[in-house]
Amino acid sequence: MKIKIAAILMAVLTVTSVFAQRNRANYTIEVGGSTSVTPLMELFSATYKANNAHIQVNINGTGSGDGIRNAGVLYQVGMSSRDLTPEEKGQGLREVVVAIDGIAVIVNNSNPVSNLTIEQIRGIYTGEITDWSQVSGGAKRGRIAVISREAASGTRGAFEEFVGFQGRLVRGANETTSTGAIKASIAQNPDAIGYISLGSVDDTIKALQVGSVAATTGNVQNGTYRLARPFIVLTGANVHAESTAFINWMTGSDGQRIVSSNGWIPVR
Repeated sequence: MKIKIAAILMAVLTVTSVFAQRNRANYTIEVGGSTSVTPLMELFSATYKANNAHIQVNINGTGSGDGIRNAGVLYQVGMSSRDLTPEEKGQGLREVVVAIDGIAVIVNNSNPVSNLTIEQIRGIYTGEITDWSQVSGGAKRGRIAVISREAASGTRGAFEEFVGFQGRLVRGANETTSTGAIKASIAQNPDAIGYISLGSVDDTIKALQVGSVAATTGNVQNGTYRLARPFIVLTGANVHAESTAFINWMTGSDGQRIVSSNGWIPVR
């Protein structure tokens, strides 16, 4: 009899839980900002929505500058792939780091160059080095097609800081507005060079070693590959409980499992 009563109570609790889940008020979380964080946010969203049917997440890849500027305004959750400036920190935003990401320097798969030093990368991006023959040891010739992100990009800000050429991008560089656009340009141009989130590297392009250190998550973790930056989500002063729950989930075990299994580095 006790076993039957326990089974009945368990069934009632299960039905009650499912009913409560189905009848929670629908809520849409507007998310916007870094295109580098966007692929990770899409993975977060897909898993979170599968377990929270009342939640809709709209994601807008608009660049880190927009994500910071409009966190708590247009977006309940902003995304940035760079640290905030002192002025931006003064806006009263709440910052939560959800992952660490490396920045990969990428070239076309046909390019025989496999390694560049920081000094060579700086020379290419400032226009001091203009032909592949200057860095390939004669293995490749051709004018280097320099591809960069737009000025508001968090990836660009972090890359320029790491490499040391802030404000000195070579004139005539192709400035694109997304990670996907850079990858497509590199895949189509054997003379091109660019940089993207390490988590977005795939077999359509080739990631270079930097200073003879491979661009891998393991090398970011052990500190030997130094081109790395945080993935940050941002909220304003007044945060809806559903947005807070989503962010807490990102930094919990389920969210961090998604980070670690998809090429990024977890924060816990």
